[in-house]
Order: sequence, then C-alpha cells, then structure tokens
Amino acid sequence: MRSREEFGQYLLLKKLSEDPLGESFRAGRVGPQGVQQVVLMRVFNGRGLDAGRLWQWASDRADVQRALKSPHIGNGVDLGEVRGVPYVAYEYISGKNLENLLIQASNTNSPIPADHALLIAERVALALSVAGETRVGDQRLLHGFAVPHLVMVSNEGETRVLGFEVASGLAEQAGALGREITRYLAPEVAGGGRPERSDDVFSLGAVLFELLACKPLPEAAPDGYGPVIDATRIAYDGSPMPPPVAALLKRSLAPRSQRVADAAAWHKTLTQVMADGGHAATTFNLAFFMHNLFREEIEQEGREIEQEKTMAPPAAAAPAATVLAANLGGERPQPEAEAEERRGPRVGLIAAVAAIVLALGSVGAWFLFRQAPVEEPVAAADMPLPAPVVQAPAEPQGPTPEEIQTQLAAMIDSRSDEMENKLRDQYDQKIRELQSQLQQAQQVAAQQEAEERERQRIEAERETREAEALAARKAEPPAETSAAPAATEAATDGAPAGPAGSQATAGGAPATIAAGGSTVPADGPAQRPAETKPEATPARKPEPPPVRLGDLVTLGSGVTAPVLQRNPQARYPPMARKMNRTAEVDVRVLVDENGSVREAELIGKKVGLGFDEAALDAARSARYNPATKNGVRVKMYVNLKIRFDL
Repeated sequence: MRSREEFGQYLLLKKLSEDPLGESFRAGRVGPQGVQQVVLMRVFNGRGLDAGRLWQWASDRADVQRALKSPHIGNGVDLGEVRGVPYVAYEYISGKNLENLLIQASNTNSPIPADHALLIAERVALALSVAGETRVGDQRLLHGFAVPHLVMVSNEGETRVLGFEVASGLAEQAGALGREITRYLAPEVAGGGRPERSDDVFSLGAVLFELLACKPLPEAAPDGYGPVIDATRIAYDGSPMPPPVAALLKRSLAPRSQRVADAAAWHKTLTQVMADGGHAATTFNLAFFMHNLFREEIEQEGREIEQEKTMAPPAAAAPAATVLAANLGGERPQPEAEAEERRGPRVGLIAAVAAIVLALGSVGAWFLFRQAPVEEPVAAADMPLPAPVVQAPAEPQGPTPEEIQTQLAAMIDSRSDEMENKLRDQYDQKIRELQSQLQQAQQVAAQQEAEERERQRIEAERETREAEALAARKAEPPAETSAAPAATEAATDGAPAGPAGSQATAGGAPATIAAGGSTVPADGPAQRPAETKPEATPARKPEPPPVRLGDLVTLGSGVTAPVLQRNPQARYPPMARKMNRTAEVDVRVLVDENGSVREAELIGKKVGLGFDEAALDAARSARYNPATKNGVRVKMYVNLKIRFDL
C-alpha cells in the first residue's frame, strides 16, 4: 500500500517497514472532527499469510487490548480489517522494530553493547511475564510468537512488545512464513504445534543470542545448541559468553521438556544474572545508542512530521443535496464498501427528510390545484419534483482543511512536548546518578590522597633517621693503637724469639715483625698500625628510571604537552536544537603515545539535553600530536572544551 492512501477510517501517512508479516505505517485516524489520533498501524498482509483465516481467529480479540496495560506492551487502540486485510493499531511509538535495529547494527558494523542486549531481552521477558499473569475470561494470556518483528525499541530507549491480539493466529501459519520468522520460534511451534508457555522462552533465547552475537541463531546441531553457544563470542568486544549467560541460553534453546518453564522464571533468572555480573544498562544509555545508530532517520522523521502538519486532508464526503437526489432516483457514484458503510446512517436521515419534504410538497400542490381553475388535470406521475427538494439544506461537510491541519499540528506538538518532558526527566535522573558517582569518586580520591601524604611523611622520617645515624658515625674519634704482644718485648732484651718471631738484619741487629706485617726498630716500642675505617660516602639520590614509550606522565621538566591536530566535529543534539539551546562542555581526555584519545570523561557540571554525550562522542574522535618526555612519546591527560553554537 502507498502513503497518503485511505485505509478504512485511517490515512496512511508514512510506510515504516515491510517484512513477511506485512507492513507497518504511521497513520492518522480520521473522524468527524478531522485527524483524531496518530497511530502505529501493523497491517498483516504478508505474502505467505492467509489474511481471512487470521482475521477469523483474531476478530474477537479486542478484549485483549482492553486487558493489557503495561509500559512494556504496545497500547492497542484498534483492531479491525479493511478489504479482507486485518490490522492492529497502537499508540504511536517513535522508534524501530527490533528486526530493523539488528539489521542496522550489522550493516553499520555497530554491534549492540552487551548491557543494551541484556536490557532489551529483560524488558521483552517482563512484558511476556505481565501478559502471563493477565486473565481474559478464565485463561491467562500467552503470546506464542515473540519474534523481533513484533518488538519495538523507541528512540527514548523503551521496549514494547506488540501482537498479543494476533500472535497465536500467526503461530498457526508459521510454516508459510519462511526461515526469517521460524528461526525465532520453538521447533514445536515452527512445525505446526500449538504454542505452550515454554515456547516463549525459546524465542527469548533466540533473540538474546542474536542481540549478543550480532548474527541470527543458526540451525541446531545434532547434539543441540550447546557447542554453538560455547563457540560464540560477544560481537561488541569479542569476549566469550559469560558462563551464567551461556547457561541461560542453553536452558532456553533446549527441547521443550528441558527448557525454563515460562517467561516469568526466565525473567527472574536473567535479572539475577545482570545483577551478579554488574550490568547497569539504562533506557537513557539505550536511547543514546539509538540516536547514534539512527541519527539520520530520526532527523528525517522530525522533518516529515513537520510536513504532515501542512498536508492536504482527505477528500470530503459528497454534498447532502447530491445524496438526496440519488435517493430520489437519480444516478449516484459507486463508493467503496467501507465509505458506503460510513455514509449509510447519513443517507437514511436525508432520505427521511426528503420524504417529508416531498409529502408536504404534494399536499401543497393538491391544495393549489384544487383552488386554481385548470383546463385539464395533470397526472401525478407527470408532476415535477417539488422545488424544496432541490433546495434542501446541505449536510455539514465536516472540518475544513485548515481545521484538520490545526488539529494535527496540536496533536504532534503535544506528542513532542510529552517526549521532551520524558527525556528531560531521564536526563535529570542521570544527572543525579552521576552526581552521586562523582561524590563517591571524590571521597575515594580524598582517601587516596590522605594515604599518599601519610606514606610520604613516613618516608621522610625514615630518611631523616638515616641521615642522623650517618652523621653520628662520622663524628666518632679514631681508635687508639694497642701495645705489641709479649713476644716482642722479650725480643728487645736480646733473647731469641724463635724461628718464627725474629730474623737477622743486614747489620746483624735483630728486627721485630709487628702484628700486621710492618717492620720496626728493635730498640723502639712495638706498635700495631691503626685500623683504617672506610669513609662513609654521602647518600646519593636514586636516578629516575628511564622514560619508556607509552608511559603516563604529567606536565613537568622535559615534558611537552599534546597538541590538537584538528578540532573534533560535535553532533548537535536534536532536542537541544529544537529548543534553541547552546552550551560549552569541558571534557578530560587521555591522549596515548600515538595521538589517539583512549579515554574521555566529563569535568564539571553536566549540561544535559544530550550535549554531554555528544561532547564525549566528539572528544573520542579528536586527534593529537602526542606528548613527549625527553623526546619519547608518552601518554598524558589534557582538557578539551567543546562548544555548541546554533
């Protein structure tokens, strides 16, 4: 179907997607007062579907829409069929279905971060759990067809599951939809079996696998999916599947008798896995990811909505006088079936008015003809239609084009204000979280600084004690010389000292070998030489270690700071541009030895409205001439200011 085409009581404004299930549209519901509501319409006209059979199954499911109320389930507003094609309408969701998100991530080589993948799967499981606790009549609701084509991820990071009204009817026709759909269904359902609660668990496992691996779940091996899961790595960072996640996937993709019992149990297990693994994904971070991945499409949607505010309304209904003439026997254009149904009550009312006018006209004519003389009677069949019939007041034609445009603009502005307020609340919550983290980080930094000061004090005291001890050793007096041993004294009296104690000199006089090996005169006192102590050398400061490539340094002697090669180009946040806001964001970056930015963090107070995230994104793309120390390339932190001006 084409955009701007009338579809029952709706005007198709924009075709959003097409898949084996059919088409999705942004549509406007047209009523007596113009466009009453903008909706997300899912039309089930896929090539492999038996539309009549599907509508026969879903025609009495309107009570499902009334029963299901959850922030993670699409809010259904209408269920019907036009020209034999069933459709479901939901409150409009500005975003992408999960299938398109997976395709875009793969095509742009932008794998979904593990935290985002787990968050999306957790929200889908929560929606299925809520439905499982909801009763319609005497039965709890079961989806049975939880495929990515029926999951919406909004631009605000919210996840909503669609299709509860038609899911089981679609499951009955699963075999005609091809591998693109059946790879997400339990083998028992894909083979034509009736869905059970554990079959939604298989779909959750298949969706989570693809979110993490950025590739569809392959065909099962003869020994099951265990080897496939063990060999798969997370696409975002190349790491292996965490053991708790791998264990959950294996239990999800197992045969029906071995699976997790239902979506509620699966959701509880995944929530525990996320808590134990420190996964702290938020809708705020997911919204930022969506805006980066679909930046052009989101901006294009904004422009299209602005154009739709000034679009021409659908053609008005035929004037009442024309319809009246048709009811009196004239020819009438043949409208479509649904238009005929809408005008039925109106035509009946006009026909009744015409009959009354005709009767009054006949009475008046009879009275006139009776009072006035006539030469010959006029047959009633030849009498012309009374003038009042032709001049019957035309039925109101409905709102003017200007009124419809005004109503549509007011609805879109209201929707924009609602989205803006919601996004502002998310930013405020994120600011509070970051402020709390900053306070904790400052406390840790203060404690580390205190510990470093204490360490330096202890080191200084130790060096002082060593210096005092060295000075004390230098101030000690030299040791006194000791007297010669008794054997030497005996030698001075002329007594022989034995072969080892004396020797003859050249003049015949005896000489004494003093301790230590020095020769002294025989008539002098024998003395030992004074012991020579090595002089203590003053303590030398250790030489600083040599600078190595890639060392982290701070500005000081021999250090040259990084030099920015080019100014980074920051993306202007759409919400801030719409509100005509400007800002300056201060960022601290770590520039590595190659001039690339390794880390980027905000310094100072957050600005909000998307400025902070856009500034960090721009800072990470900056290029520098790297810092050097003594000629060696090193890493260094520097500050960078990102300005946003309209």
